[in-house]
Amino acid sequence: MEELEIVLFYQDTEYSMKVEDLTKPVVDAIKEIVEALQLSWRDGGGNPITYHLGRTTGSEEEILKPRIKGKDQTLYDYNIRSGDRLILIKEVIAG
Repeated sequence: MEELEIVLFYQDTEYSMKVEDLTKPVVDAIKEIVEALQLSWRDGGGNPITYHLGRTTGSEEEILKPRIKGKDQTLYDYNIRSGDRLILIKEVIAG
């Protein structure tokens, strides 16, 4: 399996990240990214935070949905290539 490098944007900061396994589910990829960036799974008030992975195609942003038709989607399913720009989107769920 070839390793590729993506550019990840999170809150106006750009990170270069290596992806070793494109066949890993999007949910697992998000978990690894959040842990690699040492982000919290809860906000200051203790409310859970959900992260989404998205990408910019032209002027549009597309959210990479973790599940479609009961199947775990992978980065491979979304045709992610080396140098692609992905966005980590933070969603706080109010308690």
